[in-house]
Amino acid sequence: MKNNFEGGSIDAHRRKFYILELLKMSSLKDLKEKFVSDLTGGLVLEIYAVTGTALAALVARLCVDKYLVPKVQILSEFPVLFILSFCFDVVIQLQAITILSGLVQKLYRTCGAICVGALVFNGVFGKILEVQKSQKSQKSQKSQKTRHSAANPGQGHDSLGLIPYITAYRAQMLIITNLAILAVDFHVFPRRFAKVETWGTSMMDLGVGLFVFSMGLANSRSIIKSQLSRDKKRDSYFKLVYKNTLKALPVLSLGMIRLVSVKSLEYQEHVTEYGVHWNFFITLGLLPIFLGILDPVFAYVPRFLVALAIGVIYECVLQFGLARFVLDETNRNYNLLTLNKEGLASFVGYLSIFIFGQSFGSFVLTTKRIPNNLIGIGLLKKPRSWLTVSSTTGLIIASLLLFGLFNVSDEIAFTGTISRRLANLSYVLWVVSYNSVMLLCYNVAEKVVGPVNSRIFNAINRNGLAIFLAANLATGCINMSTNTLAASDGVAYTILIVYSLFWVSLALVLDHYRIYIKL
Repeated sequence: MKNNFEGGSIDAHRRKFYILELLKMSSLKDLKEKFVSDLTGGLVLEIYAVTGTALAALVARLCVDKYLVPKVQILSEFPVLFILSFCFDVVIQLQAITILSGLVQKLYRTCGAICVGALVFNGVFGKILEVQKSQKSQKSQKSQKTRHSAANPGQGHDSLGLIPYITAYRAQMLIITNLAILAVDFHVFPRRFAKVETWGTSMMDLGVGLFVFSMGLANSRSIIKSQLSRDKKRDSYFKLVYKNTLKALPVLSLGMIRLVSVKSLEYQEHVTEYGVHWNFFITLGLLPIFLGILDPVFAYVPRFLVALAIGVIYECVLQFGLARFVLDETNRNYNLLTLNKEGLASFVGYLSIFIFGQSFGSFVLTTKRIPNNLIGIGLLKKPRSWLTVSSTTGLIIASLLLFGLFNVSDEIAFTGTISRRLANLSYVLWVVSYNSVMLLCYNVAEKVVGPVNSRIFNAINRNGLAIFLAANLATGCINMSTNTLAASDGVAYTILIVYSLFWVSLALVLDHYRIYIKL
């Protein structure tokens, strides 16, 4: 696969001329669809390097918060603090996927320089400028803890406290996903980062999986609560499926609304992504229903093994003809099934990713070592020390195992190469192994530097799906009102900054008024 680190952009005048000529031959809708079609992606290592800038920005931000903000009064004022937070939490990621996509090493050097500068400042001037803010800091932390408890009832359980590095990771993954869904329509976003047509890897292919895994991880919190509440009466099987179906209806409704909107407004769409009628919201909406159906299995088999089994069985079915059926363009218009074959087939892979995310919750989301948490909670009556691990140990084991499984699956001919379109086993293991490794890195960063306290991260996490929906709506409005293909890099970057400020501000406003939209 061809690497393109240099990221060479087309000259602005040539680009404008090119677009004008194409506009004479086709509609803008067709041009936008062609712009995101037939792509082959880039190298996995570059994807890791680009997305890793989020972690570098987080470490730099931790150093600033720890060594500079307590000692320089102006940095703690709201306008300055918001600008700092927005730059670290959003802008650096935006630059990594746009104007500095071919020079991400500069971002790493910048973050490193900030860390060193903060350490030097603290060492040289720390004693001179030191201010006594311990009482104020303790009061602020106490207030924030109370606020969290009020906003998230039931999360005060001793074993289920809020985990700062999990909050940071989930928020940053959602931020880069929100940035990419609009940036992909501009030339400033390298084509190698956009979703591939069938085979290959790209940053946006990874982003979709990250979102599903993150939702699975968050979903496991309610499962753990239920398992730890021994006195709570368990719902019957059919009642559980019914309740999960009711939970799915809002997101499924969003999927139907998006379908009607796209068709009625003639918005550009990429049919080979999910199909003619299917979309990502339908995939998300169906997940809880199938989790309810599989619930009896989870009582006896660890979720990790269930997820792996689903992935392996699905891969076998792909090899025995399903892949050929899905990729065959001659059968597209036969019936409703063939019209949406990509969405129907890939759903199985996303279900596997979601359950993998759930499996991590037992040792990642629990602040105390619950017996046998490596394989799940309550599966074994007798505690075993070798199955009871800390979050760090659990992530190390999961990272080694999943990274090994991914490399094996990607090498053998049976499974084939990575395909987000099919959501095959290689894709599933790629997504899950990436999440495992990055969660471990965030965990270690918190242990070394300290926990992050970001209002932006907290606000986005509390309304994650709602903010994702708002970003999608804003993306649609911008695309309907702007010729994104004709925009220069400067104009595109400005639009992306304003767009980011919109959904970040929305998240902060909702959080300020304690409005939490659960879809």
